[in-house]
Amino acid sequence: MQNITTEKALQNQLASVRMEGYRFSDREIDNVRKCLSGELTFSQFKDKIVKDSRSK
Repeated sequence: MQNITTEKALQNQLASVRMEGYRFSDREIDNVRKCLSGELTFSQFKDKIVKDSRSK
């Protein structure tokens, strides 16, 4: 079985959702990376999503 990096898994998922027509900003993707690396807790990540969606 091949080991896959977190970054490669993220890129695969982004490609998948792009094929479905969804788009994410660089800022949103950066927040996902921060959450995956432990720089943000899931609660902080969720709060950022809610805050960003309210400001649009």
